[in-house]
Amino acid sequence: MLSATISPVDEISHALTEQYGPLLRHNQVAEVLDVSPESLGNTMRRSREPNVVYLKCKKLRFGRRVRYSAVAVAEALVLDHGELHRRLAEAKKDGSDDE
Repeated sequence: MLSATISPVDEISHALTEQYGPLLRHNQVAEVLDVSPESLGNTMRRSREPNVVYLKCKKLRFGRRVRYSAVAVAEALVLDHGELHRRLAEAKKDGSDDE
């Protein structure tokens, strides 16, 4: 029988989905990162690190509410800077970057 190899992104996104559901709130992302929601907010506003920029690019807005997909959070945690840069450049090229 073939054993399927599960990527680290898939493992983390599955665990996040099991605990929080498919969309995480700001305070839930802060909990995952073990920082305060205020600290996460400051980081999201000021940081130019690829993982933070990637997460900001992937946030979902529902009116005034902001949510983050479990997959995007997992990708921001796991993927290296080069891959995140590539995905950000691809998103800008496709025009899906609204910030």
